[in-house]
Amino acid sequence: MAYHTFYLGLGSNLGDRVALLTRAIQRLTTGARQWRCANWYATAPVDYLEQPWFLNTVLELTVDLTPEAMLAQGLGLEAEAGRVRTVPKGARPLDVDILLCQTADGVFLVSADSALTLPHPRLHQRRFVLTPLCDLIPDAQHPQLHQSFAHLLATCPDHSPVEIFAQNGLSFGGGARPEM
Repeated sequence: MAYHTFYLGLGSNLGDRVALLTRAIQRLTTGARQWRCANWYATAPVDYLEQPWFLNTVLELTVDLTPEAMLAQGLGLEAEAGRVRTVPKGARPLDVDILLCQTADGVFLVSADSALTLPHPRLHQRRFVLTPLCDLIPDAQHPQLHQSFAHLLATCPDHSPVEIFAQNGLSFGGGARPEM
Protein backbone atom coordinates (compact mmCIF):
# COMPACT_ATOMS: atom_id res chain seq x y z
CA MET A 1 0.00 0.00 0.00
CA ALA A 2 1.09 3.57 -0.69
CA TYR A 3 0.63 5.22 2.70
CA HIS A 4 1.22 8.94 3.04
CA THR A 5 1.21 11.08 6.15
CA PHE A 6 -0.67 14.29 5.59
CA TYR A 7 -0.64 17.46 7.65
CA LEU A 8 -3.97 19.16 7.05
CA GLY A 9 -4.86 22.67 8.12
CA LEU A 10 -8.49 22.70 9.25
CA GLY A 11 -10.46 25.86 9.86
CA SER A 12 -14.01 27.13 10.32
CA ASN A 13 -15.55 30.53 10.99
CA LEU A 14 -19.21 30.07 10.03
CA GLY A 15 -21.88 27.99 11.74
CA ASP A 16 -21.17 25.56 14.57
CA ARG A 17 -17.39 25.63 14.23
CA VAL A 18 -16.74 22.92 16.82
CA ALA A 19 -19.25 20.52 15.22
CA LEU A 20 -17.94 21.23 11.72
CA LEU A 21 -14.30 20.59 12.69
CA THR A 22 -15.23 17.50 14.72
CA ARG A 23 -17.18 16.03 11.81
CA ALA A 24 -14.33 16.79 9.38
CA ILE A 25 -11.84 15.04 11.68
CA GLN A 26 -14.14 12.03 12.00
CA ARG A 27 -14.55 11.77 8.24
CA LEU A 28 -10.88 12.36 7.42
CA THR A 29 -9.62 9.83 9.95
CA THR A 30 -11.95 7.00 8.92
CA GLY A 31 -9.64 4.24 7.74
CA ALA A 32 -6.52 6.05 8.96
CA ARG A 33 -3.63 3.90 10.04
CA GLN A 34 -2.89 6.48 12.74
CA TRP A 35 -3.65 10.12 13.42
CA ARG A 36 -3.07 13.00 15.82
CA CYS A 37 -4.75 16.36 16.17
CA ALA A 38 -3.09 19.52 17.44
CA ASN A 39 -4.69 21.84 19.96
CA TRP A 40 -7.52 23.97 18.64
CA TYR A 41 -6.96 27.72 18.37
CA ALA A 42 -9.22 30.75 18.03
CA THR A 43 -7.57 32.91 15.40
CA ALA A 44 -8.15 36.32 13.93
CA PRO A 45 -8.82 36.48 10.21
CA VAL A 46 -5.87 37.29 7.95
CA ASP A 47 -5.99 39.11 4.58
CA TYR A 48 -9.79 39.60 4.46
CA LEU A 49 -10.44 41.06 7.93
CA GLU A 50 -14.20 41.73 7.82
CA GLN A 51 -15.29 38.27 8.98
CA PRO A 52 -15.65 36.26 12.20
CA TRP A 53 -12.70 34.66 14.00
CA PHE A 54 -11.75 31.12 13.02
CA LEU A 55 -11.21 27.91 14.89
CA ASN A 56 -8.04 26.31 13.48
CA THR A 57 -6.10 23.13 14.05
CA VAL A 58 -3.75 20.80 12.20
CA LEU A 59 -4.55 17.14 11.68
CA GLU A 60 -1.76 14.62 11.06
CA LEU A 61 -3.00 11.39 9.51
CA THR A 62 -1.46 8.40 7.83
CA VAL A 63 -3.73 6.93 5.15
CA ASP A 64 -3.57 4.94 1.95
CA LEU A 65 -4.36 7.90 -0.32
CA THR A 66 -2.47 9.84 -2.95
CA PRO A 67 -2.15 13.60 -2.50
CA GLU A 68 -4.67 14.06 -5.33
CA ALA A 69 -7.18 11.78 -3.61
CA MET A 70 -6.71 13.64 -0.32
CA LEU A 71 -7.28 16.94 -2.12
CA ALA A 72 -10.51 15.58 -3.61
CA GLN A 73 -11.65 14.34 -0.19
CA GLY A 74 -10.94 17.72 1.41
CA LEU A 75 -12.78 19.63 -1.32
CA GLY A 76 -15.71 17.22 -0.98
CA LEU A 77 -15.92 17.81 2.77
CA GLU A 78 -15.82 21.58 2.23
CA ALA A 79 -18.69 21.32 -0.27
CA GLU A 80 -20.73 19.09 2.08
CA ALA A 81 -20.28 21.69 4.83
CA GLY A 82 -21.72 24.33 2.49
CA ARG A 83 -18.59 26.17 1.43
CA VAL A 84 -19.16 28.47 -1.53
CA ARG A 85 -16.11 30.29 -2.87
CA THR A 86 -17.44 33.78 -3.62
CA VAL A 87 -15.04 36.05 -1.67
CA PRO A 88 -11.36 35.05 -1.84
CA LYS A 89 -10.16 34.23 1.70
CA GLY A 90 -13.67 35.02 2.94
CA ALA A 91 -15.78 33.39 5.65
CA ARG A 92 -16.36 29.65 5.35
CA PRO A 93 -17.94 26.83 7.30
CA LEU A 94 -14.97 24.54 6.59
CA ASP A 95 -11.52 24.89 5.10
CA VAL A 96 -9.29 21.84 4.52
CA ASP A 97 -5.78 22.61 3.25
CA ILE A 98 -3.02 20.11 2.58
CA LEU A 99 -0.02 21.72 4.25
CA LEU A 100 2.47 18.87 3.87
CA CYS A 101 2.56 15.33 2.53
CA GLN A 102 5.19 12.86 3.70
CA THR A 103 6.03 9.56 2.03
CA ALA A 104 6.36 6.31 3.98
CA ASP A 105 10.15 6.80 4.06
CA GLY A 106 9.77 10.21 5.76
CA VAL A 107 10.39 12.54 2.81
CA PHE A 108 8.14 15.60 2.45
CA LEU A 109 6.86 15.85 -1.12
CA VAL A 110 7.52 19.01 -3.10
CA SER A 111 5.26 19.88 -6.01
CA ALA A 112 4.65 23.04 -8.00
CA ASP A 113 1.55 21.62 -9.70
CA SER A 114 -1.11 24.31 -10.16
CA ALA A 115 -3.80 22.01 -8.71
CA LEU A 116 -1.80 21.05 -5.61
CA THR A 117 1.31 22.92 -4.50
CA LEU A 118 3.33 21.16 -1.79
CA PRO A 119 4.22 22.29 0.72
CA HIS A 120 1.37 24.78 1.00
CA PRO A 121 2.83 27.99 -0.47
CA ARG A 122 1.88 30.27 2.46
CA LEU A 123 2.51 27.78 5.26
CA HIS A 124 5.55 29.64 6.58
CA GLN A 125 3.72 33.00 6.58
CA ARG A 126 0.70 32.02 8.68
CA ARG A 127 0.82 31.99 12.49
CA PHE A 128 -2.61 30.28 12.60
CA VAL A 129 -1.07 27.34 10.69
CA LEU A 130 2.41 27.25 12.23
CA THR A 131 1.16 27.31 15.83
CA PRO A 132 -0.86 24.05 15.65
CA LEU A 133 1.70 22.49 13.29
CA CYS A 134 4.34 23.08 15.97
CA ASP A 135 2.15 21.17 18.45
CA LEU A 136 2.83 18.13 16.26
CA ILE A 137 6.21 18.52 14.48
CA PRO A 138 8.13 21.55 15.78
CA ASP A 139 11.56 20.15 14.90
CA ALA A 140 10.71 18.92 11.40
CA GLN A 141 12.29 20.88 8.56
CA HIS A 142 10.36 22.75 5.88
CA PRO A 143 11.39 20.85 2.72
CA GLN A 144 12.24 24.00 0.74
CA LEU A 145 13.27 26.54 3.37
CA HIS A 146 15.34 24.02 5.38
CA GLN A 147 14.33 25.57 8.68
CA SER A 148 12.39 23.94 11.52
CA PHE A 149 8.73 24.80 11.86
CA ALA A 150 9.49 26.09 15.38
CA HIS A 151 12.02 28.54 13.88
CA LEU A 152 9.55 29.57 11.19
CA LEU A 153 6.94 30.26 13.88
CA ALA A 154 9.43 32.28 15.95
CA THR A 155 10.27 34.44 12.91
CA CYS A 156 6.80 34.51 11.31
CA PRO A 157 5.90 37.89 9.78
CA ASP A 158 2.22 37.33 10.70
CA HIS A 159 1.51 38.71 14.18
CA SER A 160 -2.25 38.16 14.18
CA PRO A 161 -3.79 36.79 17.40
CA VAL A 162 -3.76 33.01 17.93
CA GLU A 163 -5.33 31.95 21.23
CA ILE A 164 -5.68 28.45 22.66
CA PHE A 165 -9.30 27.30 22.41
CA ALA A 166 -9.07 23.63 23.41
CA GLN A 167 -6.25 21.34 24.32
CA ASN A 168 -7.44 18.58 22.09
CA GLY A 169 -4.87 15.83 22.33
CA LEU A 170 -6.86 13.50 20.11
CA SER A 171 -4.92 10.64 18.54
CA PHE A 172 -5.37 7.14 17.16
CA GLY A 173 -2.62 4.61 16.73
CA GLY A 174 -4.58 1.55 15.62
CA GLY A 175 -6.88 -0.90 17.37
CA ALA A 176 -10.31 0.20 18.58
CA ARG A 177 -11.27 3.61 17.23
CA PRO A 178 -11.70 6.30 19.92
CA GLU A 179 -15.00 8.08 20.40
CA MET A 180 -15.07 11.77 19.60
